[in-house]
Amino acid sequence: MATTLRQHDQHSFLAFPENKLAVAAIQRLAPLTRRRMLQFVTLVGPPGTGKSRLARELIRSWEAKRTDGKIIYVTASEYAAQFAEASAADAIRQFQIRYRKDILLFVCEDIQALAGRKETQQQLIAAFDEVTESGGCVLLTSTTMPSGIRRLSSRLTNRIRGGLCVDVPLPGASSRKKLLEHYLLSESVRLTKEEIIEISQKHEFSPRELQGLLQHLKASQSTSRGTQLSSSEVLEQITIREHYTLPEIASATSKVFGIKISDLKSPRRSQSISTARQVAMYLAREMTDLKYKTVGEFFGRGNHSTVIYACKKIGSLIETNPVLAHNVELVEKRLQNR
Repeated sequence: MATTLRQHDQHSFLAFPENKLAVAAIQRLAPLTRRRMLQFVTLVGPPGTGKSRLARELIRSWEAKRTDGKIIYVTASEYAAQFAEASAADAIRQFQIRYRKDILLFVCEDIQALAGRKETQQQLIAAFDEVTESGGCVLLTSTTMPSGIRRLSSRLTNRIRGGLCVDVPLPGASSRKKLLEHYLLSESVRLTKEEIIEISQKHEFSPRELQGLLQHLKASQSTSRGTQLSSSEVLEQITIREHYTLPEIASATSKVFGIKISDLKSPRRSQSISTARQVAMYLAREMTDLKYKTVGEFFGRGNHSTVIYACKKIGSLIETNPVLAHNVELVEKRLQNR
């Protein structure tokens, strides 16, 4: 795996000082590694630092090998949801076979989502053990160090510690400047050297946030009739980009739950629509600074107590309902990838 790693989008992966250890760890899990001494790696860092992109590149390298074994990619919340469904359908054995047999590479993202899910953690530990014992590799990602994840079993924590746990921090100012310059090579966005320096030094953006910023600026510049944005206008766009809007949250929620945005704002009270509406309200409070009243009015609910109830209900349910927790995660990811 070279320093510049091709991805599924138009940008290549840029290695810089802050992520060089993560890149080296991924290289040690590559399929053609000689005398493999490492089978278990966990990448830990804030959202958007490149953990998922490194995981995708590792998957591509294994896919290119064209072996008979399986490559598994799953988020922790998705794994928990599938286990819950298998339990309800009395199909746990089939579930275990799917995630344990003939696996060359097992990638599980956002392991912190399993906090408190004791049975799911036990299933995952057994799967990891079987994969590594048969010569396969495991890659995990997490936003938090295992020791900092509440209600993560000691057995799972020890499995992670028994492998290589690598921190993937946010890029520093120098790396952010290199990233911006790198992304600008394939984006039709106009930024002066002064603006690049100002953005790099004043804002601790992740690589994903920098890409999102450029996409936002690209859309803004395409409607500005060729007018060059000033540095202050660029920074103003950054401030706007840091916040989610209620229409964005409603749109992402409607797509995940398969309903219309108008349904979220309607008086309809069917189970599916009510749950989706409550999720949208919950995320609106979690991801914005808007007041209960403002959120309620947007979703056609004049009484702010309705929003308070929705937030408490969803906040409680995602602790015990893995399927709902997975759907909430999908909405959040849609928003992050807007």
